Amino acid sequence: SDTPQSVCSPRARASNRGFTLIELLVVIAIIMVLAGITFGISRGVQNAQARTRAKAELAVLSQGIEQFKLRYGDYPWHDSGGSDTNKMLLFALTGRLSMERNTSGELDVSIISEDMNNEEVKKRPKFIDDTKFSVNEDSSGNSIELLDPWGNPYIYWYKWEDTENASPSWEVFGFHLYSTGAKGDAANNAIKTKITEDTGVMDSDFRDTANDNGIIFSGE
Repeated sequence: SDTPQSVCSPRARASNRGFTLIELLVVIAIIMVLAGITFGISRGVQNAQARTRAKAELAVLSQGIEQFKLRYGDYPWHDSGGSDTNKMLLFALTGRLSMERNTSGELDVSIISEDMNNEEVKKRPKFIDDTKFSVNEDSSGNSIELLDPWGNPYIYWYKWEDTENASPSWEVFGFHLYSTGAKGDAANNAIKTKITEDTGVMDSDFRDTANDNGIIFSGE
């Protein structure tokens, strides 16, 4: 007799041919959506952690600035040469900035040395431990700029040394200290148009601009 032949049903044949192109595309689309959601959540968590760290570091810097004032009678000034304001803050808090009254009663501001191992610098009080911060360093390994969690400099504004006028025109009580957040230079440029550099006075919509750009101020 003839040997019986196996018969495959249409359903069995369909199950053996694997995924169709449409099914693969659907699976890939689902994976991409899930990956996007996961990335968005992860990025949001990282940004929240960075903001928390920035607030903590701003609090430490503010405390150091207040201690500097107790020691020298005022918050750190900037020099009249237009040096980087962030550098002047770091040098003041690490003993590398001199702020002394001369015989005429005028305040002289100058950098003693950028070298942390300078003998005079080593004798002066330090108001922060810069090794606990992210910093930019020079070729000799000396910290020259404090960085926020996004790798941007912390911004500090206060009085400028003025060799022509006996008293500076700063009109704001206290100083400005902030992190530019995730937007970095773009946020700082937006804020700089809202602050009068000489007086420290802010435009009326200063806070709105700051909030729109994700800027974090000390004390928040």
